[in-house]
Amino acid sequence: MTSKLSIKMALIALSIHNANAAHVATNQSGQANQSIVSSKPEFDFINADSPFRYDFNVGEHEANVQLYGVIDIARAKANHSLPANYELPNNLYPYSGAKINQSVKSRVDWVNGGLQDSRLGLRGEVGQFKWMDKPFKFVYQFEAGFNPIDMRLNNAAETLAENSGTNSNTSLSSDSSLNGELFGRQAWAGVDAGKLGRLTYGTQYNPFFEIFAAYDPNSKADTFSPFGESGTVGGGGGISENARMKNSIKYANGFETDDRAKVNYGVMYEFGNAAGFGHGHGFTAQLGYETSQFGVQFAYDEFVNSIKVGTAGIGNPLANDTISASLFNTDAAVITLKWTPTKDLKVSGGWEWYQLKPSSDKSIAYDSIFDQEVFGGVATSGLNAGYKQNNNVYFIGASFDFAERVPALAGLTSSIGFYDTKFDAIEGPIVSTNSEGNIDTWTVVADYKFNKRFDTFFAYTTNHFSGDKYPSATNYSDVSTLGTGLRMRF
Repeated sequence: MTSKLSIKMALIALSIHNANAAHVATNQSGQANQSIVSSKPEFDFINADSPFRYDFNVGEHEANVQLYGVIDIARAKANHSLPANYELPNNLYPYSGAKINQSVKSRVDWVNGGLQDSRLGLRGEVGQFKWMDKPFKFVYQFEAGFNPIDMRLNNAAETLAENSGTNSNTSLSSDSSLNGELFGRQAWAGVDAGKLGRLTYGTQYNPFFEIFAAYDPNSKADTFSPFGESGTVGGGGGISENARMKNSIKYANGFETDDRAKVNYGVMYEFGNAAGFGHGHGFTAQLGYETSQFGVQFAYDEFVNSIKVGTAGIGNPLANDTISASLFNTDAAVITLKWTPTKDLKVSGGWEWYQLKPSSDKSIAYDSIFDQEVFGGVATSGLNAGYKQNNNVYFIGASFDFAERVPALAGLTSSIGFYDTKFDAIEGPIVSTNSEGNIDTWTVVADYKFNKRFDTFFAYTTNHFSGDKYPSATNYSDVSTLGTGLRMRF
């Protein structure tokens, strides 16, 4: 099965390349004819910036729509893991650790999302219009995340239901902001008014997510970087479901200073929580400053009655095919820095803090969340009144582009990062150290870009777990994953 898939992937890449080469050759041989018949640019899948973009007019207004996507498949080996689950956005989670039991063993699997979750989307704009002599255009983006191995949408909530009750430890499972919706990754529309800023509404990235994508030295690699594997630390400010903010309104703007530095700022507000409009809200703000050599980004999150789903009723047959739901209030902040002393070297790092607190409502009735039945029909506060937990993530690393100094290696980049995750004890009337733990993570990635469409990569991550949260009697202390894959972006 795996060898057939490998052959298919190679044949797809080869077919696209050969078809494109033949098309270009045909066009070159009939160039004189082509120029007479049409002045429309020839289709060049390999070299075009946006091969599937279509420009047209809506009345007197210029418009465009673009089909885009990422297909990322890797072969990966984990030293300690439950069976991979193809409904997760990335199918192995070394950063989440591994319990010592008969289902956990060394595994080699094909996985989605070695560097990026595979996706397919539409984006575009219609403009320009004028209102009070100010130009603006309509913009939109819709994006679905899926697994090209089984062609199913990302659906983390389903993996939790599959591992509830008497089916615990059947496969990997996790909570996420991707839970079976068609356009779960992004689904928004709005107005871009140039210097007046952009105003959009829908399902949109939390600014934490976008900051880590730009400042993580390993570019938020989905299966190898903590910020790619975990929405909890990589975008949600403590709750993975908040990495994308549903029913949110966002204002973003920026300007260039006299010395050509760029200042960006924005605010977002979420109506309700990840489960819908009914309860809770979220607010986040971002401020940044960047030059060609230096950059800094800061963001702050505050959520009320956030939903966090999990497995339910372990060992209870009545909980089979259901999920549990907890509620939290959260505060979070992140500050990141980058320094680019030369064109080929970038050093980046930062600090994230988040605090989990009791929810404003002790309980909220939910029959189902993310189309999964909630065991007991209610979500309850994840912490009792008077308790809180602080958590911190520190990271630093660098990336290097070989093209500048070694032209023969043009297309090759490498990166390395160290991530230190600290979970504090739960503070309150009685201090609980069972939640106190530490994860030290090293990640390295080497990526070779063949052309604008295709690249191949090698990556390795190792995670060391310690503290009361990860007792050595029941948890593996070191969990690592090694992988190599092929990615197509269009």
